[in-house]
Amino acid sequence: MTSRPSRTCLLTGVTGFLGKVVLEELLRRHDELGVDRVLLLIRPRGGLGAAERFQREVAGSKCFARLPEGWARRVSVLEGSLEAPGLGLDGAGEGLARGATHVIHAAASVNFDLPLAEAARANIESSLNLLELARGCPGLERLVCVSTAYVTPHPGHGVPIGETLAPLPAPAAALLAAIREGRADEAELLAASGHPNTYTLTKSIAEHLLAAGRGAVPLSIIRPSIISASHRHPFEGWIDSTAGFGGFVLLLGLGHLRAVVGEPGARLDLVPVDEVATRLLDACRAGPVGRAPFEIRHAVAGSARSAEVDTCWKEIQEFFRVHRVGRPPARRYLGPRGIGFALAHLVHHRLPIAVASLRSRETRRRSRSLRARLEYLNQVFPYFTSRSFEFRCSLPLDHGFEPRAYVRTVCRGVYTHILNRDEREWPLAGRRHPGHGGDLRWALSQPHGNAWIRFSAWTATRVLRRTVDQVTVDLPSFEAARRAVPDGEPLVIVPNHRSYLDFVLCSYLAFARPDLGVPIPHIAAAIEFGRIPLLGRVLTALHAFYLRRGQGREDPELTRRVHALVAQGKTLEFFIEGERSRSREFLAPKRGLLRCLQATGRSFTLLPVALSYDRVPEEAAFARELAGAPKPRMRLGPFFRWIYAAWRGRIDLGRIHIACGTPLRLDAGSDVPAVSHQVIQRLREATVATTYHLEAFLSRHAMNGTDPAALRRAVEEGGGRVLESPLRPPADLDPGIALTLRQQFAHHLETASPEGDGAEPSRARREPEPVG
Repeated sequence: MTSRPSRTCLLTGVTGFLGKVVLEELLRRHDELGVDRVLLLIRPRGGLGAAERFQREVAGSKCFARLPEGWARRVSVLEGSLEAPGLGLDGAGEGLARGATHVIHAAASVNFDLPLAEAARANIESSLNLLELARGCPGLERLVCVSTAYVTPHPGHGVPIGETLAPLPAPAAALLAAIREGRADEAELLAASGHPNTYTLTKSIAEHLLAAGRGAVPLSIIRPSIISASHRHPFEGWIDSTAGFGGFVLLLGLGHLRAVVGEPGARLDLVPVDEVATRLLDACRAGPVGRAPFEIRHAVAGSARSAEVDTCWKEIQEFFRVHRVGRPPARRYLGPRGIGFALAHLVHHRLPIAVASLRSRETRRRSRSLRARLEYLNQVFPYFTSRSFEFRCSLPLDHGFEPRAYVRTVCRGVYTHILNRDEREWPLAGRRHPGHGGDLRWALSQPHGNAWIRFSAWTATRVLRRTVDQVTVDLPSFEAARRAVPDGEPLVIVPNHRSYLDFVLCSYLAFARPDLGVPIPHIAAAIEFGRIPLLGRVLTALHAFYLRRGQGREDPELTRRVHALVAQGKTLEFFIEGERSRSREFLAPKRGLLRCLQATGRSFTLLPVALSYDRVPEEAAFARELAGAPKPRMRLGPFFRWIYAAWRGRIDLGRIHIACGTPLRLDAGSDVPAVSHQVIQRLREATVATTYHLEAFLSRHAMNGTDPAALRRAVEEGGGRVLESPLRPPADLDPGIALTLRQQFAHHLETASPEGDGAEPSRARREPEPVG
């Protein structure tokens, strides 16, 4: 698409997975491609016309979320059917279609077990009808049809498969005639051709008939392998289809699929959907001159960039072990069809489904559907999971494509777009956490941590389950921060300080998610903790080291300890505010530890970690302090009383959220005061609000009739996030505590909140004592 100033593209299959991505790329690159208009052929279905289907099934898709507003103005919807003569178009629609300069046929039925006649209508007749329309397009530059790389039956291990028409047992026209007349025996034809199913057979027949009947129509046939989630566009991991590998990932990830017919060493050729879309548009790119009038191109990963079935299963199992959404995924059988598979299928599929079906009529219906899906997958997928295909490809993937990483991308796409989970709210702990399949076993099986850390993780898991609705983590924020860390540079975790729970949660996250690349930290704690009998020793075993507050000068003992930990390559953690903020306002930063780090002569990456609580365990004590009471001494009694109340189910802290701000660098030339204030700013930016914060604040401090919904809109319009929380404000909520909740969202509001909220409570205004 380079020589003409204006082009019109007719696209089929836009309600499907590939079709949406092709449309998105056409619109995103319309200037480059010279495309002014895209015609979409959509058939009516389910009582909905083409225009209604476009609005419901296409226009609202996340696939188009990053396109400029008003993108649909470049689109015209034509109502018709590929299986009808003339595509079922009315006069106006036919007139528009015949103005197409390019036709991209991305529609097909990927149901592998369709009866032969039905598969022929979906995959052969539709292609021939579209070819007939293309012949009548006077300005046509190219017809591009999507086929499949598997039109060539497996020729044997290591035998290359070229970009040529695959052999058929009889002329394609004769085979189509036999199918139309009902003379073709499906089983005999599949056996004679070597095809595993009617999908690949009818696609192969369609290729032959298109090549033979194209006449003067320039034709490109693009053969993708197993299409799955996007690699880059519209964004990494987008997928909305559970056909093919997406369904395989879904059922494995949910813990339903535990026995698979396949060869562990066979390579699955997985190709990202956006790579296929790009090759389709590249086939359109040249005009009638300078390109072969007929060509076949594979859109595949190739064996060198294809992961083994065994590797795929391991990556899927590991991803959903961490991102658990159903039964814990487990591998019970991977091998040939036989007695081993039959037994595994019975024990791990049929019997659990049969037991589940006894619960209710609804579970019986779901169980039947699940059983059918499992049996279908193990009926059609073994052809691909038991063989490696050596496709030759003139348009290979980029050398940077890494198959294991791509399998993880597909897992993430299924998790986000099929299961509708948000990785920015990954569940770490709490009542709504799906569990570990045994807390103690999980704690003992984690790769890092001494005996005290493992015991504490087990204890924390159980306590959090009794006291918190959920602890969620913004995983992408941590992953982005970790990618920004130069290789080998020490990490320093710098959380805000709202509760003693802060000490637990950062270490718990590092213990639970070692894949984030943030080691379990050594935590700077006040010397008062070290003086508490028994607890001081336990905290030391949990990687605590102690500092003296309020000295106003360098502590040589602390300096030696920090330098020793840095020399050992340990990750450090310290609270830059020095003490817990009773008002949730960010306190003036303390710089002693930053200077201590700077004195080592090393460079460090500071990770600002923002912890946002609905309620904190110290709420009652904070209310008294905000009212003017003195700060109580550190004692074990209140701690044990709180643990007892938690164990009895009397504590509900609501929701806790953890996010990582943009990292900062500290080196010998850094301006320490400037860095300290930047850390506070990054923490503020990463802080989130919840619906509890808004409702509880407004329940005690009205804002000129503003309700929680309006306040939420204002916060979100100001760039803030508001997470859902099931916690409702208690009737006895202290007004002073309610006022502090404003700090969770005030920085996103342009105007001050309630009348009288100009001065913070006395303790919040007081400069905290220096640390270190």
